[in-house]
Amino acid sequence: MKLINLKTMWYDNYTFFDKQKGFTETNPEQIWNKKLPVEFFLPTELQELLQYSNGGGIINGDREFGYFSLYEISDFYYEYQFDKYTPHLMPIAFNGGGIFYAYDFRNPANISLVAISAGVLEYESSIIIGKTLNEVLSKTINIEDELDILYPEIELIEEDKQLIELHKQLKELNANRNIITPKDYLLKKRTLENKIKELGLKTK
Repeated sequence: MKLINLKTMWYDNYTFFDKQKGFTETNPEQIWNKKLPVEFFLPTELQELLQYSNGGGIINGDREFGYFSLYEISDFYYEYQFDKYTPHLMPIAFNGGGIFYAYDFRNPANISLVAISAGVLEYESSIIIGKTLNEVLSKTINIEDELDILYPEIELIEEDKQLIELHKQLKELNANRNIITPKDYLLKKRTLENKIKELGLKTK
């Protein structure tokens, strides 16, 4: 696979509050989907975004899009047990709270983007928010407000809130790994990962 030309991209109109180094692998599928369902693929728009910043954050008004790196997609898929409850949804980002952005692959020939609460992983609790990332990110309303219109009763349990906070800490740690000692990095990383596993078992 050839890398996509990055001269003019759809994401140029958006503000990044978190920018990482873009991936440069010529065959990203060999990295990201080894453990994911066979019907999943890397949409061109997401590949473009990850080549610019491999994981990061976009803000547009009240809409926050903290998206996962090429390597994190499968981690979130299994740690939150999408494989068990909504196996055809591929999580790609958090909204800054407890809502996932995900691609819906129930119809691989016509995928869409949905929003779903981390605490209520059911197809019935997801809502379609657009067909493309550009469409989804062009809106300025907080994604939680869109979910509240249909599902006002959904609230995260305390363990889910803690999981979200731990994932944020882990992402920050990975972003700052070059400014701390390898020993401290590995110790903190192992501690956070163990806490995430323990809480993940409690919530299911």
